[in-house]
Formats: sequence, structure tokens, C-alpha cells
Amino acid sequence: MNTSSRWSRAWHTVHPGRNPLARREDRIEAFTVLLAIAMVVLALPVAAAVASGVFAARAEQAAAEQATRYRAEATLLEDGAPIAIAGRSGVVHDTSPAEATWVTREGDSRVGEVQATRGSRAGAKVPVWLDGAGNPVAVPFTVSDARLLGVGTGVGLWLAFIVIVLAGYGCVRVLLDRARSARWQEEWREFASH
Repeated sequence: MNTSSRWSRAWHTVHPGRNPLARREDRIEAFTVLLAIAMVVLALPVAAAVASGVFAARAEQAAAEQATRYRAEATLLEDGAPIAIAGRSGVVHDTSPAEATWVTREGDSRVGEVQATRGSRAGAKVPVWLDGAGNPVAVPFTVSDARLLGVGTGVGLWLAFIVIVLAGYGCVRVLLDRARSARWQEEWREFASH
């Protein structure tokens, strides 16, 4: 089947027009296709708005974390966990908790657990992020992280909606095909009885 005949068939699917061979099921299918296309197109700005909202919220979080967290260096008081070889799951965490000491921005010396790279030795220096109180915290969220999360949320939401619309269209199509088949069977019975 060449490209022009595919486009022609697609056009006649969504626009049966005044064709006397077009049945009620064909017109319902055409309406369903157009409705599905309209829903997918209209869902795009909704997904973009959600993505924008997620980005704005996460960018605000990133700004707050960047303002209140700072990077410091901790000295390990004990060896880090041994290097692990992946088991069945294949998941190996590169870091594990280890006892360490660090100095806060105010000059106070602290002792506690920090995340250290596996295989690190006591006395090794490891980077840590501290909050305003000098406690270890996670790496602060960045604007790039916020942007990536926003775009991922928007695209994921839109693709999920497309899948739902396609599933709905598929269900309608199955019902219409069954109705067409039942009508054809009835017409063949009428034809055979004459």
C-alpha cells in the first residue's frame, strides 16, 4: 500500500462524507477519531501548565536549599563500607554511612554519620552538605533538577493521557467492529433467505 492510498484511507476514516456505503458505525468511528485527536491536542496545554507548576515549585525549593545549605569537608573517623559486588539485584550503592568529623561555618567541630564512598579509609576527606545548624543534609536541589523534573512531569502526563485516549479509542473500535460484523451477518442471512 503506497503512501497516498494510506492518507486517502485515513481521510475517509475520519470523513466518510455523504458516501452511501458509510454506515452509522463508520460515522461513529470518524467522530471518535476526531474526538481523540482533539483531546490529545487539548491535553498538551494542560500538561504544559502542570509542568510549569512543578518547575516553579521545585525552582523555589532549589533557591531555598541553595540559600540554606553549604558544602564542607568531613574527615572519616572509620573506614567506609567495603566495596560491594552486585548480587542478584545488580544494585550497588556507591556510598554508605560512616562516622566522621567536620567543622561548621561558625567553626564548631561536629561528629556524626556522613555518606562516604565505599572503600574509603579512615582519615579520608569526603565532601558533605550542611544545613544552617551544621547538620549533614542531602545535596541541594538545583534549578536544572527543577527544569528536568518539570519537563519530565509534563511529557509523562501527556504521554499517559495519549495512552488512555488510545486505549479508549481501541475499546470503541472493538465495539464498532463487533456491531459491523453482526450487521454483516444479518445482511448475509437476509440475502441467503431470498
